[in-house]
Amino acid sequence: MNFDLTEDQREIKRTAREFLASRYTLEKVRSIALDSAADPHWDEIVELGWPDVMELGIVELAVVAEELGYALAPSPLASTWAAKLLYPELEGRGTVSMWEGGIAVPNADVADTIVVTAEGGRHFAVAASDVTIEPARALDATRPLFTVRLDGPPAVELEGDFGHAWHAIAVMAAAESVGVAARVTRTTVDYAKERKQFGRAIGSYQAVSHACAQMFLETEGARSVTYWAAWALDHDPENAEFAANCAKAYASDAAVNVARSALQVHGGIGFTWEHDLHLFLKRAEANAHAYGDARWHREQVAATLL
Repeated sequence: MNFDLTEDQREIKRTAREFLASRYTLEKVRSIALDSAADPHWDEIVELGWPDVMELGIVELAVVAEELGYALAPSPLASTWAAKLLYPELEGRGTVSMWEGGIAVPNADVADTIVVTAEGGRHFAVAASDVTIEPARALDATRPLFTVRLDGPPAVELEGDFGHAWHAIAVMAAAESVGVAARVTRTTVDYAKERKQFGRAIGSYQAVSHACAQMFLETEGARSVTYWAAWALDHDPENAEFAANCAKAYASDAAVNVARSALQVHGGIGFTWEHDLHLFLKRAEANAHAYGDARWHREQVAATLL
């Protein structure tokens, strides 16, 4: 059995890597995030067809999501994916409010539609123009949060397979965490090769080389389980929920562990505001709590096995 990406999927990955690298340099990411500016490349993303990439399959969605995390792109694309998986008829940009009013919602300022969850597994689509949206404090400045106050706005109740949609959302978030871990691992290994102490590259010291090896191990483990989950959602519905929970739990922990290890390898420079590492750490931490944290997903795995 071939577990590699297909030629078309590799082409999607190559295109995504090149596009995101050219549009979202880390200097540009920092500028957009810290100035609270809108994503200037949304129209280009729409032209590429990425808001609808899940129509090709969840593996293709995971491929682009990983590259989104790798680039640390300050784009509302992930929030739109989440809304569109729950509400396929969505037009324009969207986001998801997972609880009742008053909870911070990502990218609500640029959303056209907000998908709101309610008791009993019910879901509603609400026009963003019909609710009150206020800025909220966010750990990850590249993905701003907003308080959405739902005071009885007109809403459309949605129908569909929300279980499959939520599992796909979990895999999407896991894939983005894989991308964050991969970028941090690469930059940390490069740093360990260049940074010298006592006349030697710090990567030649066992403690540092072992830390980098562990970062690589966790990243590859997270990638494997995430793409298994994406494949299961496309081809193995019997195991899809189990796989999605495994992927979100493992990838959430892996990205945070990798980013924290990278701080140790970088030493004092890694803790400074001027260094970009803290941006990746914050995305990893924020992703780890989005759409169910690792503990919640492990509980679902345990319940499946009992």
